Amino acid sequence: MTLFEFLMAIASVVIAIALTEIFGGWGHLLRTHILPKIDWLHLCWTLVVVLYAIQYWVGIWPYLNVEFRYIYQVWFLIFPTLFIVLVSFAITPDIDPDENFNLREYYLSRRGPIFFGLAAFLAMAQLADLIIPGVSFEYTNPSSYLGVGLIVIAIIPAVSKKIWMHTSVLIVNLLFVLSIGFGYLPSGLST
Repeated sequence: MTLFEFLMAIASVVIAIALTEIFGGWGHLLRTHILPKIDWLHLCWTLVVVLYAIQYWVGIWPYLNVEFRYIYQVWFLIFPTLFIVLVSFAITPDIDPDENFNLREYYLSRRGPIFFGLAAFLAMAQLADLIIPGVSFEYTNPSSYLGVGLIVIAIIPAVSKKIWMHTSVLIVNLLFVLSIGFGYLPSGLST
């Protein structure tokens, strides 16, 4: 097993934990009395977190040919996965199927951990591209600048309860991950 394969195994397990938490949360929501109904904003943000987790995992692949000489290089590829797990746990409610539950209230009450965690995930993913030798920030790649912008705007929903702000940041993030996913933007290595 190469060091890269070992790294991918660790990243895969951590990403799987994040995805399991969100998918399990969706399953619990289907069994719960949700007031008044499933919240579109919460659901869309969980989808964005899922897309970021998958995109990051796939984005590790270009590191296949990078020679990892120091453990800190591995840390910078693994740390973003830890933050996406924390975001997954923060955004997914732990609810009793027999209780009435308001998803919008939950989402707004957890906005700090969700969005500070998302900003940390995005920042760590960008740092990986800067710190690991053999990989560099592509100044001509628009997704590199968008990634930095996403770090900054991820903090807006953390400090605001205004739904239009949450929606605006959601649209920007959703367009970003979908644009990379469908090949409209060149993908960075990790975000």
